[in-house]
Amino acid sequence: MRDWPPITEPELLERLALDDEQFRAAFQEVVAAWPRRTYDEAFFAHARGYPFERPPGSYVLRGETVELLSEAGTAERISTIAALTDGRHPIVSFGANAAPSRLALKFAHLPDEADREVLVLTGDLHDLDIGAVPSAPLVGYVPGSLFESPGTAVRAAVIWVTPAQVTQLAWTEPSYQLGRLEEARFEVDEEDLEIDALFAFIARLGALCIDGEPVALAAVPAKGRTATAMTQEELLDAVARLVLGPEARAEDLARASCEDMAAVFNRAVETVWPLGRRLTSPWTPYPSSGVSFPPGR
Repeated sequence: MRDWPPITEPELLERLALDDEQFRAAFQEVVAAWPRRTYDEAFFAHARGYPFERPPGSYVLRGETVELLSEAGTAERISTIAALTDGRHPIVSFGANAAPSRLALKFAHLPDEADREVLVLTGDLHDLDIGAVPSAPLVGYVPGSLFESPGTAVRAAVIWVTPAQVTQLAWTEPSYQLGRLEEARFEVDEEDLEIDALFAFIARLGALCIDGEPVALAAVPAKGRTATAMTQEELLDAVARLVLGPEARAEDLARASCEDMAAVFNRAVETVWPLGRRLTSPWTPYPSSGVSFPPGR
């Protein structure tokens, strides 16, 4: 069994170990201090672009430079994969963390050059799909969330991260827990590479259900998908109606979240949070207690 990514910052470890009640209290404190923002069309356009542009296949990110593995020769590709998986940890990424622009932004301040480069392997994640977190859009968009979907193969990526990188990613994902997926299978595009363990950021609130079933992100392709797929704007429309009223639309929600995030958030806690379904596939939270979450928890 692959070792857990080493996280040593006490405050981050404490946050990862919060129970549901503690998480809610801590998150409400954060949102209460959320600054007022100026709404404009660019803000809304950015939100609709989630999960953001990414290359069609596997790549290496060095700083802000994207190098496609498909453009490398066989020997170079093999050596690159060997070098950038050695001593690193595979994290399944299904949202912004698979987009080079977001990874570059998150890692730009890290002083070690090795911590500003990362291997991103694309492929199919089996028996899972990508839905939406049931919450208010804190940064304009509704982020992604894993949910169980037998027979589905959803497009995703595995990013191979250093300890500094996984620590940075965990800081930027306050509503997620870092966990190990116990039964997930990831099939890498055109590479004979078996990954013996997969880590992922698991949404604490689960995946948004509409009419009792999880909905999938239409922006993320999948084979064998059984869930209803919705665009980001359709998801924002749905959340807007729940938070602001039956006539509200996505842009109304974006504007309201800029003007009074705390009020939007508190209303979402009452109306949207209860619509979440926790990941039912077995997974173990970090720090590991040695006990996997059973289905339905």
